[in-house]
Amino acid sequence: MTKRIINSIFFLYVLLNCSNLFAQDVFTKFEKDKNINSVIVNKKMFEMMANVKVEATNPEEKVYFDLIKKLNHLRVFNAQRAEQKKQLSSTANDYVKTNNLKEIINKKDSQSAIVIFVDNASNNKIISELVMINESTNETILVLITGSFSLKELSSLTKKMNLPLGNTLDKL
Repeated sequence: MTKRIINSIFFLYVLLNCSNLFAQDVFTKFEKDKNINSVIVNKKMFEMMANVKVEATNPEEKVYFDLIKKLNHLRVFNAQRAEQKKQLSSTANDYVKTNNLKEIINKKDSQSAIVIFVDNASNNKIISELVMINESTNETILVLITGSFSLKELSSLTKKMNLPLGNTLDKL
């Protein structure tokens, strides 16, 4: 009986991990597309950045260095051609629906539309996954971030990396 329980637990573990890997892989095709610019930062790089011995000179830098320790992945994709813009948006929207992410920001103006989604399990303070879609007439930007962080912490990172989502998060 215990062997059956152990096998069931192992099966569920494998199933859950495979579904997470598959979900992340839907974006891998964009890394290879020459018409889509991408920046990919993985957990190992965040660990290396966190180990750099630099003294934070102000509170914002301290928040930034603390956040780096909490991140697993950062992916940013940028497309300017109509076909790739449509692919980015479509894949991101499918991913959001499949993973039951909830919308926290929907900001539209004459130049762009920005929608930010977070994992459904997140509470008001800690987020484990964030997806941002920024569509404008000139380009579409897709940002995917995983880890364990707050929106306030994330704001410091996006400012430091000059990502388009930084100013939006400040207004929350």
